[in-house]
Order: sequence, then structure tokens, then C-alpha cells
Amino acid sequence: MQDFIVKGPLGEIECVVESNRSNSNVVLIMSHGFRGSRESSGYAKGYAVKAAACCDVVRYNFTGTTKLSTQISELKAVVAGVRKIKPGCKIFLLGRSMGSATTMLYAREDKDISGIVLWSAPNDLGEALIHVMSQEYYDKLLRGETLHLKDERGECDITPDFLTDYDGLKLPDAYKHWDGRPVLLFHCEADDQVPVHQARENVLTLGDCCESYIWPGGSHSIAEYSEEAGDILAAWLKKNI
Repeated sequence: MQDFIVKGPLGEIECVVESNRSNSNVVLIMSHGFRGSRESSGYAKGYAVKAAACCDVVRYNFTGTTKLSTQISELKAVVAGVRKIKPGCKIFLLGRSMGSATTMLYAREDKDISGIVLWSAPNDLGEALIHVMSQEYYDKLLRGETLHLKDERGECDITPDFLTDYDGLKLPDAYKHWDGRPVLLFHCEADDQVPVHQARENVLTLGDCCESYIWPGGSHSIAEYSEEAGDILAAWLKKNI
């Protein structure tokens, strides 16, 4: 499998592939988090290389900082592109942070997804956003104001419908009504963006289908445990193929 481009709801989406080093017909699609990218500060490539021991790995960028429903539509376009290129393949999804919400909500509807990986995953995106952007900025969104953010990733506007869109998708219900397909969950106790109590709630709600790793200390990126996490990811994929 080689790099490819799909047409998404907002334009073309470039997909970067780490080629499968086995003969399995399996693909892992990775979705990044809020204000992130397919590179994830360089860590995503390392995870992709490890996972490629048993499957093709696809990474892509969401088109800017968009509503969750738009991200779901973009993931849908990438999944469709993969199925066109590799008919009959098994597909697993990995989401980091807000990308985990996208992953969970998409997979809830697409029953042909074989399993998902939730990486620093929220079940209450509103609480997570308060930690990311501050209570002051979150309250501005609630009041109907548009936020203009400027950081190391550039500039973007976040409109109030970012919150109403998320509320309408009912992320907690997706966890409560998950159908038992395999889930791998990673989190760190000292995550300062998605509080660890959300991870523990996710594990409890998902039940026996969820294999979880919650490390002491650490950060939202799980950089401190990247080697271990990559090995666990590869082993989990191999077990569930």
C-alpha cells in the first residue's frame, strides 16, 4: 500500500502510509488530536513503524480545527479510500485525544471496523476543552463568541457551534452502547488535558472488551511511555487480526 489522496468534505486529504511488513490484509488508520497533526511531534511515525509489522498504517491530517462532525466525515472518506484500495481488508482505528472521540463516534456506526485504539481519550470533551483552552475561553464559546487561537500550529477560529455540534453527537452514549468489539486504551495519570478519571470511566463503561494501560505520571502525549505503548499496540493488533 502506498501514499494516497482522497476527496473529503472540505477538499483533498493526503494520506501517508507505512507499508505492511507481513502478508495480512489489515489496515490501521490513525487520527490525531485537537490542534495536532499526523506527525504528533514525531511520535506517530514510530508507532506506525511498529504497527506495520502486521498491517498497513495510514496517517492523515484533519482539515484545520473543525467541528467533530466534520472530522467524522473526513475519517469516513479515508476509510472509504482504504476500502477502495484494499478490498476486503480488516480495518482498525486509532484516535489520539479528540481524534479518539472521532474514532469512537465513527466506529459506533460502521460495524465493519474490527477494533479501536483510544489514546488519551475523553468521554467529556467539554471538560477536556476547559483544560486545553482555559475556563475563560470555554465560557466565551458558551456565550456565542468566536475564538481566535494562535499557537505553534498557526492560527484558527473556533466558532460556538463547535460545542453545540459536539453536544449533539452524544459521545458518552457511544461508550455506553459499544457492542463489544476489541478496544485498546492508553492514558497517563498526570494527563493535564484529559483528566485520568475520564479514562477510568471509559474502562469501566466498556467492560471486558477493553484492554487498558493507565501509566503513573506521564503526560497527555504519553511520550514518556512511547516505546512500551508502541510494543503493546503492535502486540494487540497481532492478537486481534
